[in-house]
Amino acid sequence: MKKIMQTAPCRFCGQMVQFEGEVDLTDPQKEELATMTCTCDRAVEYQKEKQRKEKALKNVSVLFGEDAAPEKRIGEGIVNILRAAVEEIYSGGLAKVTLNLRGGVKASISQNSKGEINVERTETKKQKLTE
Repeated sequence: MKKIMQTAPCRFCGQMVQFEGEVDLTDPQKEELATMTCTCDRAVEYQKEKQRKEKALKNVSVLFGEDAAPEKRIGEGIVNILRAAVEEIYSGGLAKVTLNLRGGVKASISQNSKGEINVERTETKKQKLTE
């Protein structure tokens, strides 16, 4: 794809921002790129939040999904639930989600006081003998 110099307004301050982008970008895509390169306070905060979300989604993949070791991977449906939980925590709808998976594995996603999204995998090995 050919890239050209384009301009669009920042979503937050309205300042016109110049950036290099694909020829066939839609207006919302241009606005998103402008917002991701603007230096106003609200745009910078938005950029940080978006990076946190993307890092959390990557962490879900590393601990549970396609980037995990083969023996650590879980079903795609459950990975999709974890991704949806990241989205809800990012948008403010949820504070914490914990899933108890088969085999003594727990998946937990939460946001700390700094706004970082934590993705955690806990495995418990338990032995029980019954007569």
